Amino acid sequence: MLFSDFDFLIIPIVAMLLLLGGAASIIALALRSRSDGGNPGIGTTRRIFLYGLAFAALITAASGLALLIGALLTAISGDVIAGEGASALAFGIAAGSVGFAVWALLWRAAQRSVERHPAEAGALGRKVYVYLVLGAAAITIAFSLTLFIGDLIDGIGADLADLAVPLVWAGVWAFHWRIESAEGQRSQAAATARRIYVYTLSVYGLILLAAGAAILGGALLNAGYHTAFNGDNNPDGLPEAWSFAIVGIVLWGSHWLWFARGDASGLRQAVLYVLGVFGGTAAATGALSTLLVIFIRWPLDPERGRSALEHFDPVPETLVVLVVTAGVAAYHRRAALSEAAAAPGQGVRAQRAYRYLSAAIGLGTLWVALTLLIAVAVGFAVPSAQGSFTGERWWGLPLSIGITLLIVGAGLWGWHWPRLQSAAGSDADERASLSRRAYLFTVFGVSVAAGLISLITLLYGVLEAALNNDLSTAVLDGGKWALGVAVTAAAVSVYHWLVLREDAAAAPPAPEQPLVPETPPKRVTALVSTEGAALVDALERALGTTIERRIRADATGAPSLSDDEASAIAERIREAPGEEVVLVVDDEGVRIVPL
Repeated sequence: MLFSDFDFLIIPIVAMLLLLGGAASIIALALRSRSDGGNPGIGTTRRIFLYGLAFAALITAASGLALLIGALLTAISGDVIAGEGASALAFGIAAGSVGFAVWALLWRAAQRSVERHPAEAGALGRKVYVYLVLGAAAITIAFSLTLFIGDLIDGIGADLADLAVPLVWAGVWAFHWRIESAEGQRSQAAATARRIYVYTLSVYGLILLAAGAAILGGALLNAGYHTAFNGDNNPDGLPEAWSFAIVGIVLWGSHWLWFARGDASGLRQAVLYVLGVFGGTAAATGALSTLLVIFIRWPLDPERGRSALEHFDPVPETLVVLVVTAGVAAYHRRAALSEAAAAPGQGVRAQRAYRYLSAAIGLGTLWVALTLLIAVAVGFAVPSAQGSFTGERWWGLPLSIGITLLIVGAGLWGWHWPRLQSAAGSDADERASLSRRAYLFTVFGVSVAAGLISLITLLYGVLEAALNNDLSTAVLDGGKWALGVAVTAAAVSVYHWLVLREDAAAAPPAPEQPLVPETPPKRVTALVSTEGAALVDALERALGTTIERRIRADATGAPSLSDDEASAIAERIREAPGEEVVLVVDDEGVRIVPL
């Protein structure tokens, strides 16, 4: 089974990564947006302390209450609470009571601060707390429900106590969602924090839904495949598939279809194009590549002692993955086009980023394919370079993979890049866009670096063999990969260098700046008493140049100058004729003597 190790190994990791990513994004937003809109409320430091402790206390309280309710549900189901169950109950009572008491005190303090400072309800620090709690609660509910529903469908006897965790965290989520709905978002930063929460949970729900659909469809199609050829009909993974699909559709539907409705932000466009369209396309491309390798390898490298049934066994599940991921990409593309039609110009940057990312993935795939095919060609041309390949038909697997990647990479890059070039030729903004410049300079830089490294590797192998009196065609055994990378890097770097030159030539000329005649700085000397140092310092700041000082023995005192007075004297110095000025400073003022 393709998904035998997928079940609850990958999904929790994805959930944790999404939660950490969403939390990091919200916290980074809070650190960047420290303005309180002219009303500091209780202050940033106190707010961080208050809500940070409240978050920790809430997690402690929820964990304890889940253990307590779990013990009560165990007792209701007729089981005896003893041993580890009694220990869990004791810890649940202790952690739940203390954690809830501390959280209640802190939350009451937070509410009093809102009553005293109404603007505190919209403070970003408070919003960070609310959305972190909502995110942690939603992911905890989703994960615990997938376990419970899976056990329930599997018929192994779902434990009623397993409902304690989703029940407690559902209460936590509902309470904080009511607070969030009542207070709303009173700043752009708070609205962005809400979007980060909504789209993080939308993506997690979509992953659950897609995984459930892929596992379910793959298991059923695989069962049909084996039934048709060997009579074996025992689909695996159905409970997990149903649990993923049920929880995923609720989570994704509530957040994407309901909570995110009407949003026209740049973050939504990024989710549509970069995660939805590009992510789905990348996954579908991987599945398509796997299918092509399986079919191409069969005539090129039929495995000895393995039947066709065994060879093509991954096909049903991989085909379902292809259909599901292509469906994800198609849905998001249709949604993006629909929203773009309703609001022309919306999502242009996100769509552009998606296209250049797709072109980059296609080019990278094509690069790997050419490197692999060059290595195989070297192996054919020089038999002594076949050392790293094994088997009678050593070329079967690498040639199958190379042909597959060539088809996929050329198709992906060939679909997007000509359209990008055409758009750049007719639109100056497209040619000067950040996505295009990032793509071109990144590809050019990476190809140059890869080419240099591969040439060094190839030259090192040749020189080492020559110095050891062992120079022969066998050097190509280890050097064929470096040779493949070098040849491909040369082609890629030269082509993209030409594109960069073309873009530079097509760029509009910079507007000519009017020539301003430079006025040579005047040489300024001040005849001043020892008390006039502060005055000369002020004039130096106003002039932006150094004044040579000569101490007078026949004068004492010096006037004090304001900044405006110093600026006025500096302007008189600039307007004075000649290239040298002497300042005569005494207690009566400053006299300017041009020379």
